[in-house]
Amino acid sequence: MANLPEHARLDQILAVIVTVVPTLGTLAAGILWWSGHAPAAPELVTAAILYIITVIGLEVGFHRHLAHRSFKAHEGLRAALLAAGSMAFHGPAIWWCAIHRRHHTLSDLEGDPHSPRLSGGGAWGTLKGFYHSHMGWLFTAGSTRPENWRDRVRDLYEDDLILRMHLQYYVWLFLGLLIPTVVSGIAHGSLFGALMGFLWGGMVRIFLVNQCIWSLNSLCHLIGKPYFRTRDFSKNSFTLALFTFGQGWHNNHHAFPSSAYTGLKWWQIDFGGWVVWGLKSARLVWDVRKPTPEMIALKELYTQPTTTQGETP
Repeated sequence: MANLPEHARLDQILAVIVTVVPTLGTLAAGILWWSGHAPAAPELVTAAILYIITVIGLEVGFHRHLAHRSFKAHEGLRAALLAAGSMAFHGPAIWWCAIHRRHHTLSDLEGDPHSPRLSGGGAWGTLKGFYHSHMGWLFTAGSTRPENWRDRVRDLYEDDLILRMHLQYYVWLFLGLLIPTVVSGIAHGSLFGALMGFLWGGMVRIFLVNQCIWSLNSLCHLIGKPYFRTRDFSKNSFTLALFTFGQGWHNNHHAFPSSAYTGLKWWQIDFGGWVVWGLKSARLVWDVRKPTPEMIALKELYTQPTTTQGETP
């Protein structure tokens, strides 16, 4: 690390913090539980609420609104979504979108920041690919700072609100840790209660969000079932769709990346899409993008002649 450029050293330090600190916090919470200090209602409720808020911020705000421009929204709502996404501890908004847009441009091809398909064949190659796509890419300079990465997000840098929220990332991240600490501290009337709030509403919640979101990069490009023809190896996962509020319909998303909805069949649970629908009904968002039935039928694997999944049709 000593021989790395300054920005690369900073990235390595941040990668360690993002991956290791929530894990250690979760282990500490587990040890306390095992020793008789089980989490009580204040920290569990706060953790659950913050999980919902931060995943909505990531999935609806960072992902569908910013990265793919799948709908337009009022300024106050945009700020709230970006603040919520920043509390998830997944990086500043513009950087996150730059990485995600590159992923879509080069999905499962050389240059994809977090593909599990580029580490060789066999069991060992699959294992290496899983690690890289799940969290190892955070330690790789070519993945976290790919060449000319800012060029992919010029539109976001030119938006004053987005840039301001991007620069305030650490303020919102700190607030996401402070809220559960204060809530449980007040509820229990003790510093130990505050510690429990920090561990469960902060560390455990971040750890769970990390694992669910990172699994989209790894598991959803390795296992599962594709429904649409795409040029990559994206798959659908009902289980991950539940915990990521719709993004587990990953093959659907790669087939129609600009869609504000990932649940394209009536039975596909898409909580993020329901949020967008509710906001649209309240006239807080507009120009909501969704593929037509004809567009969907054209890409369906089981109604059209297909190539091998992962090859360009």
